[in-house]
Amino acid sequence: MTSGQQPPEDADTGPVLVAPAPVVAKTEKRPGPARLLRVLAIPVVIFWVIAAAALNIFVPTLEETTAANAKAMIPRDAPSSAAAITQGQDFKESDYTSMAVVVLEAEGRQLGEQDHKYYDEMVRRLLEDKEHVQSLMDLWGDPVTRSGQQSADAQAATLTVRPAGDLGDADSNRSIKAIRGIIEKLDKERPAGLTVYVSGPAPLASDTLNAADESMVTLTIVTIVVIIAMLLIAYRSITRAIIPLFGVLITLATARGVVSLLVENHVIGISSFAMNMAVSLVLGVATDYGIFYLGRFQEARRAGEDRESAYYTSVRSVAHVVLGSGIAISGACLCLSLTTLDYFRTLGPPCFVAMVVAVIAALTLGPALLTLGSKVPWLSAPAKTSPAWRKLGTAIAKWPVAMIAVAALVIPLCIANLANYTVSYNDRDYAPKSVESSRGYDAADRHFQPSQLSIDTLYIKADHDMRNTTDMISLDRIAKNIVRTPGISMVQSITRPNGRPLEHASLPYAMGSMGTKIGQNLGFLKDRVADIDTMAARMGDMMDSSKKMADITGQLSAGTEMSVEASKGLKAAMDKTRDNLSNFDDFFRPIRNYLYWEPHCFDIPICWAMRSLNESVDNIDEATSQLGPMVDGLSMVNAATPQMITQLNAMVQNMAVMQQLTLTMQSLFHATIAQLEPMIDPMVDMGKAFDNAKNDDFFFMPPDSFKTNDFQVGLKFMMTPDGKGARVLIYHEGEAMSPEGIDQIQRAQAAAHEAIKGTSLSNVQLLVAGASANYRDVQAFSMNDILTMMLATFGLVFL
Repeated sequence: MTSGQQPPEDADTGPVLVAPAPVVAKTEKRPGPARLLRVLAIPVVIFWVIAAAALNIFVPTLEETTAANAKAMIPRDAPSSAAAITQGQDFKESDYTSMAVVVLEAEGRQLGEQDHKYYDEMVRRLLEDKEHVQSLMDLWGDPVTRSGQQSADAQAATLTVRPAGDLGDADSNRSIKAIRGIIEKLDKERPAGLTVYVSGPAPLASDTLNAADESMVTLTIVTIVVIIAMLLIAYRSITRAIIPLFGVLITLATARGVVSLLVENHVIGISSFAMNMAVSLVLGVATDYGIFYLGRFQEARRAGEDRESAYYTSVRSVAHVVLGSGIAISGACLCLSLTTLDYFRTLGPPCFVAMVVAVIAALTLGPALLTLGSKVPWLSAPAKTSPAWRKLGTAIAKWPVAMIAVAALVIPLCIANLANYTVSYNDRDYAPKSVESSRGYDAADRHFQPSQLSIDTLYIKADHDMRNTTDMISLDRIAKNIVRTPGISMVQSITRPNGRPLEHASLPYAMGSMGTKIGQNLGFLKDRVADIDTMAARMGDMMDSSKKMADITGQLSAGTEMSVEASKGLKAAMDKTRDNLSNFDDFFRPIRNYLYWEPHCFDIPICWAMRSLNESVDNIDEATSQLGPMVDGLSMVNAATPQMITQLNAMVQNMAVMQQLTLTMQSLFHATIAQLEPMIDPMVDMGKAFDNAKNDDFFFMPPDSFKTNDFQVGLKFMMTPDGKGARVLIYHEGEAMSPEGIDQIQRAQAAAHEAIKGTSLSNVQLLVAGASANYRDVQAFSMNDILTMMLATFGLVFL
């Protein structure tokens, strides 16, 4: 001891190993901050206790703020998220990435009419909640698409729901809770034996996060128990473990409150993973820093220093270690903010803030607690040195090479498990089996293939309306290539609305249908060919009649010519007679006048006879005047009759040609009918065979089929309202959320690219969203993020 020091207050407390005299006589300057913290130990402790209490009383708990402000698991600019958002906007369904699936399971029976009524009412109620439900894909409600959403045993069906919010964020979690609340209100209307689960990617993520939140208290308690056990192992005394344990609890409470306050005011983001990590980190570092202080204090006490000197030795030796360690760890945490995935990015700020609080607490609360503890004799008494640790240190110093060799042998044993390491992206592996989403997945597995609730979607975005025959062929080619990809069990698309090739939509079936129609019309065609035979025979009769008419017309022409000559002679004779009678009339006019003047001429026979004779002379004059037009008419007939003969002869020739053409057509039809009859049955059989086989080769949709009800139903679900977008629902044979599922969706997308080469859709965009597509992005981003974190952390450490 130096002359200015008092003997240790606890010099009589048990056996103490005293260090050599030079160690006891210390003359170093005591740091000002350490002295200040020793003087203000009680106010410092009170401050931290009040801060911890205030933050936990007046600020919502960290679990509450995390639930209210949770961030999405996958960023919106990720390819799969962007595809889901683009598809939802084009279909006018959703602006978010989350998806839920309602599973209906009938126990020991098939789904019936009462289940459909319940389902319809559930759909109606869900659609009424515009705040939490953006859209539904009601495939089971329509007979055209029902089989794709109903299990083969008809005991289960699904309904796809697009909730508000992105996968894993607070809005999505609230939406899932609201959807479950709606379904719970329908419990009284639910048919007996029907169980309904709200499952799928979004509910599974929500349930997993909720389970993590609920296990936080258990995790904290278990961690504290482990810390107590570790302190007991280190100090072999409960009383000495009180000091670091109290500091750990105060630090944890304060860090939780500060993080919750910043999250509540939207200064930083958070997720359940970040919350758990921050709590675990604070527990770990606070415990380590407490052990650092207490361990260095005990070393100084065993070296013979009094309690005050040991305090300064501990603070002087540990404070810079705590600060350096805290800067390194908090800086490394902050480097997480440079990553892309919200898995990692949301870890950064909360862990950084928690580390800052832990470091500040270690630099202030730690020395204050050490001061208060050093004033209690039974807490500050130096612990006995365990001979086991001394022996171990001696062995390491004596045989360093051997110890290195032993340590080198341990390393392979520690990494041996890496040989069996497999990456799992399936949240089902981490979610409790008791949560509703897990039970929904189990129900689906009992009736469907494993990935019925974890489907992927290929969105085909074009620059033109694809609702035409040409593009339908290309769209079916895409679906055909995808379904033939190994690991893909089924696809649903506009050409396969129920998961199977569209009925009656193949070229062979069209040919078979054509054969059926030809067969139906063949009898009618035979009757018309018989009519052609009759027509040919009638045309021969008409030719004979026309020839006879031409001969008669020739005779008529000759007779007409004779009549013309006779009428001309008659006219000449009548003209001469008229002239002679005119001369007589001129001489006889006086007597004629007398005859007309005589009032009793009618009574005198000779008078009346003479008068009548004079009138006959007038009639002859009229008859002569009529002979002129008659001669002219007969002359015209005489001129036209030879022309009639010419036309009749030409008509006969034309009829002969027509008869020949009719006979030729008659022969052609007879030969065609003979060839068509053996073709009809093979065409019909081929069409039936292709249709019954559900073969997807030779796809073809005639324009008329676009107007059918089945196709219109498919358009509503599988194509955008403007026809410029189409989607293909992809179902996996195995687990979609796995490395195999990721590989399958990559090959399916490549198959789709191959399908459009050189087609009418060669310029379209192919966007993939869904379960395996999400984790494909997680896989890609995580590799880049880990590399980013490593480089940033190493750069920070070596600065």
